Amino acid sequence: MNDAPEPQPELQPLRPSAWQGTGRPRRPLGLVGALVVFAFWLGLSSLGFLPGTFGPIAQAPVPQALGVGFLLLCLLAFRWSDLALGLPRPGTQRIMWLPWLYLPGFGALVVWVGTPPAIQLIGLFGLMVWIAVSEELMFRGILFPALRRRLRIWPAMLLTSVVFGLVHLGNGLEMGDFRPAAVQSVAAISTGLLLLAMRLRRGSIWPAVVYHLLWNFGAFSLELALRQQGKDGAPALFSLMILPLIVVVPNGLYALWLLRHARRGDLPGDVPGAP
Repeated sequence: MNDAPEPQPELQPLRPSAWQGTGRPRRPLGLVGALVVFAFWLGLSSLGFLPGTFGPIAQAPVPQALGVGFLLLCLLAFRWSDLALGLPRPGTQRIMWLPWLYLPGFGALVVWVGTPPAIQLIGLFGLMVWIAVSEELMFRGILFPALRRRLRIWPAMLLTSVVFGLVHLGNGLEMGDFRPAAVQSVAAISTGLLLLAMRLRRGSIWPAVVYHLLWNFGAFSLELALRQQGKDGAPALFSLMILPLIVVVPNGLYALWLLRHARRGDLPGDVPGAP
């Protein structure tokens, strides 16, 4: 008589159901989906270009807030990956020393020219928050990784930055003059490349959001100060057409230096894409 215990069946690990847990698996957003999102976002953000047509809904910061709300709803609904929404890679902040030198320079110039009223600065800062979050989510968060999955690293970076610059041509509708808008567009290409370098080198879009916010706030605060001091519009023309080109050139060149080894494929903020 054999008293040995019968072998027990091997326990199989539980496999989570597709419906188990609090969220669905994250998936990357394809290029077609990104372009559809971009079209809707551009429509909402462009309401401010024609304030006489759309009335109160076109008054800042409503269009920018609508753009942010639309993107956040998309993120909550579809849970896209590759947006680089995590914390920055530790130890990478030191490589951004040159861009950050501009910010105290803006502040010093504003004080030297004549600080605008506090209520104007508070309103301007609030508007810049919406713009920075909206544009960084759209361009560096959503559009770049979608392009990157189809293109090599440099074409994806350059195309993202060019589209970012072209969007600023819409400012000509609001200003009634496309000459400064064209200059802003060229300057925005260089700035967009720097913001993308921040995402790629630091592994997160949040440093780009913060820098974008402070950069815009400093630049437009200086424009406000120049407008208040100028009698014939020349200072405003300087800030809109000449200053952007002078200021952004070092930032653009520094971005190219930061991305000089982009083809190695070891950037923390990059995504799997074309070799």
